[in-house]
Amino acid sequence: MIFLFILFIVFLFCQPILAEDKQLEELVVTASRIEEPKKDVTYSVQVITQEDIKNSTAKNAGDLITEAAIGHVHKYPGLSTRSIGLRGFRTDLFDDLKSRVLVLINGNRAGTVNLATIPVDDIERIEILKGPASVLYGSSAMGGVINIITKQGSEGIHGSAEGQAGSWQFWKTGGELNGKKGDFDFYISASRSAIDDYSAKNYGKIENTGYNDESVSARFGYSFFDKQHISFGFQHWKGWDIGSPGARYSPDPDDYNDIERNRFDLEYKTETLKAGYYFNRERNEYHEGTARGNSNITLKKTTTQGASIQKIFSIDEHRIIIGGQWDRIEVKSSTSTGAPYNPNSEYDSYGLFTEGRLSLFNKKLLLNAGIRYDYFENEILPTEGITNLKPRKENLDHLTIRGGILYRITDNFSIKANAGTAFRAPAPDELASDYVSSWGTHYIGNPDLKPEKSKSYDMGVSYAKDFFNAELTFFHSEFKDKILSYYDSVLNAQTFRNVEGATIQGIEGSLSYDIGLGIGLNFSLKPFINFTYNTRYSSKDEVEIQRYGKTLQYTPKCTASFGIMAEKDKWDLRLIANYTGDEKVTDWNPSSKNYGKVVDKSDFTVVNLKGSYRALKNLELTLSVENLFDRAYEYVQYYPMPRRTITGGVKWLF
Repeated sequence: MIFLFILFIVFLFCQPILAEDKQLEELVVTASRIEEPKKDVTYSVQVITQEDIKNSTAKNAGDLITEAAIGHVHKYPGLSTRSIGLRGFRTDLFDDLKSRVLVLINGNRAGTVNLATIPVDDIERIEILKGPASVLYGSSAMGGVINIITKQGSEGIHGSAEGQAGSWQFWKTGGELNGKKGDFDFYISASRSAIDDYSAKNYGKIENTGYNDESVSARFGYSFFDKQHISFGFQHWKGWDIGSPGARYSPDPDDYNDIERNRFDLEYKTETLKAGYYFNRERNEYHEGTARGNSNITLKKTTTQGASIQKIFSIDEHRIIIGGQWDRIEVKSSTSTGAPYNPNSEYDSYGLFTEGRLSLFNKKLLLNAGIRYDYFENEILPTEGITNLKPRKENLDHLTIRGGILYRITDNFSIKANAGTAFRAPAPDELASDYVSSWGTHYIGNPDLKPEKSKSYDMGVSYAKDFFNAELTFFHSEFKDKILSYYDSVLNAQTFRNVEGATIQGIEGSLSYDIGLGIGLNFSLKPFINFTYNTRYSSKDEVEIQRYGKTLQYTPKCTASFGIMAEKDKWDLRLIANYTGDEKVTDWNPSSKNYGKVVDKSDFTVVNLKGSYRALKNLELTLSVENLFDRAYEYVQYYPMPRRTITGGVKWLF
């Protein structure tokens, strides 16, 4: 870490000015819910650009987030990337409402906890807003927000058709068409792919890791009058025979998932007004049993929808945003035999927010401050198969604040600091459940639960000039009122309570410099690094400390991505190494001497390579190699990842 800090300072003050800045100004939308230059944002934002996506070996949003090295990733074989960590907080493995990091698609709830169901072909960029963001986005935005922004039409008419093939009998076909003519713009894409079981180093072939999937995406827009625009978007993704191989200590050759996700949204915007509605439905069928076609089926249907409106009021360089937001999440569960694990539920969230920015001394000093009020309705609904269920409804509300400051020492060098609160509202089952499960456990919600809360602050510096970019940020969070499930002997039931949470702090940074363009060469050669280093991640709950120790589980000491990108007229190449540091995890192997105990999971580094060559004006050849050095590694203990994986492709551009 000392080396990284010294390197940052050396580059910052000694970096030669060797070329004029020919890069377009980078715009972001997630930090303030409006599009603005990244250099004017007080909050910490990391962007996975279209250039990064094009040169990545990623197949879906989960793979892209893994490459971003922002924290812990729970990545299983096949199509399952869950529990994404950001500043010590994580998305939930199964329930979107219990996540402490919020995932969005085009500014609205994604409606899924599995980022592997969002195909990479449809993604324009991903903005990762780090730190408390509940003022603008409500519940779950404790560690930050991951906003996946999809493609839309660009000037002219463009298209492509491609085919890929590679290791483990992987194949993919797809194409896209996009354009903008006059006031009308459009984007359409479709793809289909499949892969067979892969092999893992030291284990050989891992049965039941193959899958099939398809996707269709579209967005249509129309501009009218003076800078008014309306758009309609649609996404369809379907995966079937998605293998669920189980852990190596208990392999399962026949369990599988069938998942389907359909989504649409409607948006209207002007320069100062934005309003929209979205609807997302995910259907997840889990098949378990002795053979395909003869299994127990667990079905979970999650419907997520919402609407929002916001208005910008400007006075000279100052502005204030006022808005409102509604989200509803309905979950329905069933099973072909017996009773479902969880009762049906409905969650409604109503939020009002405002955030203002003062711009002083010709935008040399920027001051942000915001506040939000949320009201929640949580309801447990009648559920087929759970005959002793007592439907119930509970309400609660919450207030959050945040503020930030940015000061430009020079046009290129800025310092900034932020402080704010964030929260996660209790889910319906935590507040309002009252039923006896099929295995005999009585579950009772606690209507007196408080929302989980955090108080956070960060401070950092950023420098951007010509082809050089650097950022360094220190962050600190106090997490309290963590919601814990426990057995209450008085109630003779499993229920919930608030406990002390944790203290989390660390350093995050990024550094890149295009040496090639910087010294006047006719090609780009850009080394880069992104990293997060946690200096403290300790629990404050005495019961948790006694059972698992003080160090938070599933929180690596350090994560980093580093490598080099090269590009010329007809070719480009990227080599990237992803490092995941040591972390504490629970050993769930019943045959292990450490069963049920906390153990150290070793660090690992995975190196990926991708290159493309435009042999003809309209023909592009690609080659990618994942796990270049054929290492053995696991994101989740006992779930080994594939050996070296090679994929080749050809794309016709028109």
